[in-house]
Order: sequence, then C-alpha cells, then structure tokens
Amino acid sequence: MITHGESDAGSSSYKNDLIKLWSDYNADLKPLTGQTRSIPMFVSQQHAYPSGSNQRSAATLAQWQAGIDRPGDIICSGPKYQYPYASDNIHMTAIGYERLGEKLGQIYNEKVVQGRDWQPLQPTRVERSGRVITVHFHVPVPPLAWDSSLPAPHQSALTEWAQGRGFEVRTASTRIPISSVAISGDTVRITVGNDLPATGVWVGYAMTSDGTAFSGRTWRSGQLRDSDPFVGSMTGTAQPNYAVAFEMAVP
Repeated sequence: MITHGESDAGSSSYKNDLIKLWSDYNADLKPLTGQTRSIPMFVSQQHAYPSGSNQRSAATLAQWQAGIDRPGDIICSGPKYQYPYASDNIHMTAIGYERLGEKLGQIYNEKVVQGRDWQPLQPTRVERSGRVITVHFHVPVPPLAWDSSLPAPHQSALTEWAQGRGFEVRTASTRIPISSVAISGDTVRITVGNDLPATGVWVGYAMTSDGTAFSGRTWRSGQLRDSDPFVGSMTGTAQPNYAVAFEMAVP
C-alpha cells in the first residue's frame, strides 16, 4: 500500500517508477515465500503539489493511470481530497489517515480476501455532441451523486469552471467555460459555454489548482461520489467512493 508524498508531483517517470516497484516486489518476494498469486499494489492519489494557480500534478494522473495500464496488479484506491487535512493542507489529520486506512482495508478485503475485482470510481470513455461532453464512469456502487459538503473548486480563481463541481475543460492554452454539469445514469454530462474546437480538447476532474487551499482540505477537489454504504469500523464514518482525479482527451 503506497501513500506517497507530494515532492515528486512533477516527475515524468512516476508511472513507470510505480510499475517498476510493483514488479520488483513480485520478482523478489514470491520466490522467498513460494506464493504463486501476484502481489497487488494499492495506490492512493495526492492533491497538494504543485499548489500554484493553474498547475496540475503529473504524479496524481500517474497514480490513476498505473492501474489502467496494469489492471488487477496496481489498484488506485481513489483520491484523498475528501478527507480532513491539517493546517498545512498537505498532510491529513489523524482521522483522515484512519479513514484512508478503512477504505484501503475495504478494498483489500474485496481484492485479496474475497478474490473479487475492484476498480475505483473512474472514467471509462468520453464522447461529445455539440457543446455537450459526456464522461462515462465505472461506478462501484450506483448511483452517482454530488457531495455538496465538499468545497466547490474554482469559485474565486479559474472561474470558467465554477459550475463544474470539479470538472474542467480546456485546450493546451485556453480554459473553456462550463455552463452546467449533470448526472445521467453512469455518466456526467458537461455543457460548455462555447463551441468546442474540432481537436485538442481535454476534459479533467480535480486536476488543476486554484493557487489557494480549501480550508481544512487540500488544493484540488471535486464533488462526485458513488453510493457505497460502507462505514469504517474505527471512525464510524460513511465511506462512499469519490471520483479519481483524471484528465482525458475528448475525441
């Protein structure tokens, strides 16, 4: 289980480094123990560095993509923006780490003890029609829902995305305004305010920092969750699955 620090958030080799670490564990430990089953790696996403305005974290994206590249071997447990953070907005509070441990325990039970597949609340494909971008999700426990108790990003900076509930639409050089977002089954429909360019459009979620941390939270956040009824045994806190931070090209 990897709960990585934030300092190498800009590393271009982060995904390959994670996969190499998983590979090394399996190469070294399995001959010693005699086990034949692959040793899975559980990875949670980070959301603080870099914290400047309009900055994104390569490592946060890689922590999700490693699980896409190595399904069943590397499992992204999801984000950590939903947990309470200390005053530095980088490290979580004790309760935050306890809640992370409860969620990892739940996923470990599903994957290792029960032998069932487990995937986070994550996008599976993207499509467009006019000014509407539709993001399809794998939803662990339907239905999708908004958690309005979490801070809404981009309310005082990068306000083109103020109506996005964490969703972002951009080109390489321009932020595209979001007019509204709406849940429809296992999808989120994002309506933008301008006609979309034919190519070079990206849709993201909880990826871009406003340059100011949320009080009691961290720098990047969103409000999309599923309806998992799991409650942690230590904290007694409900633990639905929250959408991973991601960015994908819009075809």
